Amino acid sequence: MQLGLHFRLDDEEAARVLEAAGDDEALHEVLDALEEDEAVFLRACETDKAWDPIACAIAPAGEDDAWPDRGVIGGARELQVDDESWVTYLSPDETAEVAGFLAELTDEEFSHRYREMPEELRNPEFGADEEGYALGNLDGLRTFFAAAAAEGRHVVFTVWL
Repeated sequence: MQLGLHFRLDDEEAARVLEAAGDDEALHEVLDALEEDEAVFLRACETDKAWDPIACAIAPAGEDDAWPDRGVIGGARELQVDDESWVTYLSPDETAEVAGFLAELTDEEFSHRYREMPEELRNPEFGADEEGYALGNLDGLRTFFAAAAAEGRHVVFTVWL
């Protein structure tokens, strides 16, 4: 499992990403350039490998789960074609909806959802620390999404599988 990264993008940056959607080589080039841009990276949120237990606890059914729950990691739409990466996108309006959801999701509610998560979605390599690891990264996502919503930013999530 690879490291997850959320980008908080302005209209011009998001347009470059959206223009490359569906062409994985072009999409990866745009995302690599954004990751290397210090100003863009300073607005990013790294979730390490916690993106997976966060996604599985909040939206275990993936895109079949409730909105905006599934938008935290799964975005509103996928931009990649291959199975080697996962790239998702949220418009500024969708970002605001996800930010509102995260602002209301308490640690206790997340822990309840984590405990209800199907066993096959857990990561045995994290062991008993997985929930705490996910919660620690969830705090960063709350702050990230609140800032993205306040700034009217687009959000792109990336992970290379």
